[in-house]
Amino acid sequence: MRDLASPALATPTAEPPQALPGQIVRQARKARLHRLVSPMPALIGVVAGVKEVQGAGRSLSVPAGSFVLLPEGLALTICNIPDAAGRYEAQALPLPRPLVERALARRPDLARPRTAQPQLLPALPPEARGLLTTFFAPTALPPDILALRLEELILWLALDGALLPPEAPPRLSERLRARIAADPAAAWSAPAAASLMAMSEATLRRHLAAEGAGFADLLRDTRLTHALGLLQTTDFAVARVAEESGYASPQQFAMRFRARFGLAPHEIRLVERPDDRNGAKSARRAAARAP
Repeated sequence: MRDLASPALATPTAEPPQALPGQIVRQARKARLHRLVSPMPALIGVVAGVKEVQGAGRSLSVPAGSFVLLPEGLALTICNIPDAAGRYEAQALPLPRPLVERALARRPDLARPRTAQPQLLPALPPEARGLLTTFFAPTALPPDILALRLEELILWLALDGALLPPEAPPRLSERLRARIAADPAAAWSAPAAASLMAMSEATLRRHLAAEGAGFADLLRDTRLTHALGLLQTTDFAVARVAEESGYASPQQFAMRFRARFGLAPHEIRLVERPDDRNGAKSARRAAARAP
């Protein structure tokens, strides 16, 4: 069954729109989510509950009041665990690569790590914490000023020892994932993606296969990851989340979402009761067997 986009949706655009500011992530029940890939680095601060991050040779537990710096392009296992009151909340701030490189170019003396790994930050420097609030509250500041403040935040993190590795040449699958993530509701197709990447469809499929990826799987995973983010950061109805993620059918979306994450879309927002756990495990086993 194919992922169907509404005929009214626009075709993929040549340039991704500007990155969103910081977002508040909320989740009402524990869920272990595998193979999550972010198209850009991010700084995440846990406000309530605990975030567990596994991948790239590391296993981190990020309690409330702590932060984690996540590089882009890593396939991570993320588990958000609500506190005793059933609350998980975090602040997530994307760090666009051009701003990261521009900021760190001012301090070439700082030794950057060679490999990409998640980094646990027990606390932020006071200057960085003060800047962080800028990105999570309504503001009338022009985009250029916000960009400069984001560069300042990146520099304060770097001076405190939290540095991202230099940007590696992105693989085709990573470039395509970033383009899809910027406009997941567009009417994506392999020919349209190939045209955007300035190559033939056959060449696109061949290069993706060499990287262990396929166009249909990449499209589906990017759309569902986007949908997960909408469920965690907005109060949109599930039908709207489906539409904004490129699915014309909410039923098809719900089926795909459960098969990917082991939960129905609405369950991300539901508080887990003790008698839910056995049922959730059965549902995950059933979803894993789904075609």
